[in-house]
Amino acid sequence: MSNIDTLFFQPAVGNQYGIVSLGFLSLSGYLRKNGIDSRIVVLVDKDMEDTVEKKICQFRPKIVCISFHWYIHAYEIVKIAGVVKKTDPNIKVVIGGHSSTYFDKQILDFTSSIDLIIKGDGEKPLLEYIISQNPQKVENISFKKNGEFVSKPVTYHQATLENLTGAHENMNEMIDEWDKYIKTKRVRTSAPIASSTIVEEVETRPSEFYLYVGKGCGFNCCFCGSSKTGNSRIFNRGVSVYRPVEDVVKDAVLLKNNGVDSLFIDFGPFSDESYFLKLFDKLSNLDLNVVYLPWNLPSNDIISKLSTSFSDFEIQISPDSGSDRLRKDLCHRGFHREFYSNDLLKKSIDKIAEVGSSRGSQLFLWFMCGLPFESEEDYLKTLKLSVSMKKNYPQLFNSAQDQLNCVPLRLTPGSPIDLWPDKFNMRKLRSSFKDYYEYCKDLISGKIEHPLGLERNDLSEAEVVKRAVHYKENILNA
Repeated sequence: MSNIDTLFFQPAVGNQYGIVSLGFLSLSGYLRKNGIDSRIVVLVDKDMEDTVEKKICQFRPKIVCISFHWYIHAYEIVKIAGVVKKTDPNIKVVIGGHSSTYFDKQILDFTSSIDLIIKGDGEKPLLEYIISQNPQKVENISFKKNGEFVSKPVTYHQATLENLTGAHENMNEMIDEWDKYIKTKRVRTSAPIASSTIVEEVETRPSEFYLYVGKGCGFNCCFCGSSKTGNSRIFNRGVSVYRPVEDVVKDAVLLKNNGVDSLFIDFGPFSDESYFLKLFDKLSNLDLNVVYLPWNLPSNDIISKLSTSFSDFEIQISPDSGSDRLRKDLCHRGFHREFYSNDLLKKSIDKIAEVGSSRGSQLFLWFMCGLPFESEEDYLKTLKLSVSMKKNYPQLFNSAQDQLNCVPLRLTPGSPIDLWPDKFNMRKLRSSFKDYYEYCKDLISGKIEHPLGLERNDLSEAEVVKRAVHYKENILNA
């Protein structure tokens, strides 16, 4: 095979494929538009070193990019970079994403296998670096020069997402071994939940793929590194940006032509649902399924549109707490999404059951325990609400123990809790890149000292874990 310019490595999630990051899809499409050939290689832990070496020899890239958006890959990115340099020391290793931007200096001090960190939006900076091979001419980057750390400010961010793509007419030319990837179950999320040995994993549907809809967020959830605060500080963007509906629909057509049966949409809506109503209407002719993760409570209009636009739908809603009091308090403090009551939540679920039960549509509900200012009574309200959901809507929960979840609050770099723990009555148990590296390394052995990375001053990490275990046991036995 002829040489390619850039090879992307998507780290594994445990011993399984993860989903390709949205950033990689956007970057690959942007490079192709500008005449730069690339491939995305999705890794699994098994024989990872051999796979990286094999792909380096197969494609002979000039630059290797590794996704470090979520902290869960802290150990793997260093390992992958080391294998690349061992295979060919002349290859430039570039990382990017949320976590790499947050820990840029610490990462470059930790390993010499990474040459460059692109901070914030990476499309234009990566293209500039590929063309020039000179970091002095590139925006939004950090690197080392003669052993000294150099950090250039985040001056570039995408003001528009027009004419970008997250798909290709031949997906084998975008994602290496596409047919194997799309037919293999992948993990959407993976993190320690109830103890050092219990891991919460949500697998994709067969032939499911991420539909790139937009980026950014206007909400400021206290636990999220990609909140408005996180995006403002890291990506120089505190608002959400949508792709044009027509571009998204073109991607959906390309994906269907490449064997995708189910779209995965994890974005918005915010205060205005008109974008999604239009998008779902335009997608209705494709006879596809959808897994939809709205970032707020979906209206009856959205739910009805899902039922008429897709052959089958799964919807995942994250109230975070079953306590109206706690949600209202967090919203009042400016650290949660728009407030809605449990009564409104139940009405939405009534609508999902009404339009989706006959076709077997499913519902996931995500709650958290250990949230700031959560009392024992608040937690018990979450449990009570969840048990009632299992009993009242059995048709929406084929596997209630997997679809009703109360995950313990975990520390995410760049989240409001991470930045201002005292404000939330919290104490951090991880702070540095090395802390996250060691934590991710320990995940492999299952010997994790601090599975959550934080605790409240009035509620220990162990007590939060205990609530998560208690919740899971009660849902299982309800």
